[in-house]
Amino acid sequence: MPLNIYIISHPIISILSTQIISSLQTNNKINEPIYSEINFLLIYELLRKWIKVKNIYIKDINKMKEISMFNPKESYILFTNIEKYYNIINHLKILMPKLSLRHIDIDKNNNDYTKIYFNSKNRKYPQNNKIIIVQKILNNDAIIHFINQLINEYKIHINSIKIICIACHKKVLEAINTKYSNLDIYTTKIINT
Repeated sequence: MPLNIYIISHPIISILSTQIISSLQTNNKINEPIYSEINFLLIYELLRKWIKVKNIYIKDINKMKEISMFNPKESYILFTNIEKYYNIINHLKILMPKLSLRHIDIDKNNNDYTKIYFNSKNRKYPQNNKIIIVQKILNNDAIIHFINQLINEYKIHINSIKIICIACHKKVLEAINTKYSNLDIYTTKIINT
């Protein structure tokens, strides 16, 4: 089965991603407000297909009232570099009330990021959690090691993991495809280097 890569081509996302990628190539600095906005839009695109909303109908004497709510059994864990992503965390917490945040820094390409702690005494992964990994650019194999830990150590099913990145290198996608071919990746651009 081929890797599920969703290239988001909305005009606003394309403009923002081009600005970020060109700034990374020229001076290796990111405009943080633009970075926050594009991440928010990418998360929105991912959640459109992934969130399940339940409708509850309450019959009153005179009318019918409809209430939409998240599935109470589902929750979300967002893995990202919180230091670089702090701008939209409060906004996401309002939109997704059952969202937990975990700090990781996969960009370093070492094993320091692999200390994952769930709020559990026996390190068992909480059921019905959906994992969202947010990275700037997938440019090394560290993401594969991180996914290995989630799957092997915490017994998380691959369908519960989704990755969001502004751009990803073709070689990294090929490496991910050989190991986790049914992983979903949301991006704006594939870099052929």
